[in-house]
Amino acid sequence: MYALYIVSGLLALVASDPCDPVGSEHSELLLSLNKKLLRSLEDQETSPNPSVHLSLRLSTHHNLGKESDHLNALKTDLHNDIESSLANSQPVVGLLALYTLALKASCYDLNTLTFTVNQRSETLLTQLKRQMALEKEHITFSHRPLTNYYQYSLGVLALCVSGVRVNSHVSKKLIGAVDHEHIKHGDSDCIDTFAMAGMALQCLKESDTQVQDAALDKALGIIKQKLLDSRRADGHMGNEFSTGLAVQILSSSVKLDGERCCTAIFRSLQRCSSPGSGWATQGHSEICTEDTPALSWLWA
Repeated sequence: MYALYIVSGLLALVASDPCDPVGSEHSELLLSLNKKLLRSLEDQETSPNPSVHLSLRLSTHHNLGKESDHLNALKTDLHNDIESSLANSQPVVGLLALYTLALKASCYDLNTLTFTVNQRSETLLTQLKRQMALEKEHITFSHRPLTNYYQYSLGVLALCVSGVRVNSHVSKKLIGAVDHEHIKHGDSDCIDTFAMAGMALQCLKESDTQVQDAALDKALGIIKQKLLDSRRADGHMGNEFSTGLAVQILSSSVKLDGERCCTAIFRSLQRCSSPGSGWATQGHSEICTEDTPALSWLWA
């Protein structure tokens, strides 16, 4: 839980780059959070955490040796855990999506990784699409995902940033959940889920392969207003764990001085996939050194 708090703080800090100049206080806090995440990797009793790896790749400070070791741990220990869960028909779309994002943030060729379930071998992205289809069908008949809308949103986001066209029926289920106020815990809004849904839908909106429509824009408008309305007196949005995600989606679209503010989210992932970059077509187990992978949309 403590690691999640650090992850949230790191996300909030990197969201301000490159729109705001990074002052010494900002830089020192970012470095402090980064060191705490690196120390968390030394705990041998816990499974490798793809969220921590993703946050380390988002940061502007890097320990490439430790990040490379953690990436290898993800590809062995976590990979085996997910494969076991799939073999037992357990819903793991959220963990599978985070694993995908962590690998993508390291510019790893996702087509080189496979899961073998019931003697059938399929790529990571094929398994993610299959899991999302199961989640979608469960929403159709039960009005909720097999897991929850946070994990469902993660799945949409992971497919989108991996360059996979998201089935329109899958995205419409998420848009519908926002529009019909299904993203709740009891009577309260789930701010972290709204933020993750916003990141997923914003990615779809910015993707060249997606058809723009009024329903998508309406859902994004609802999400951003929910996040703004959730601000507390101490500055947090929802709580300490949801604030980083909320800042990410808000800073990806809020205009400052007439200019749209781009964030550090998704920029280098796009570089990994851009023609001629070399990262998308080659299987690399090492960390990219030319461009620190972050997750960011770019606007001209």
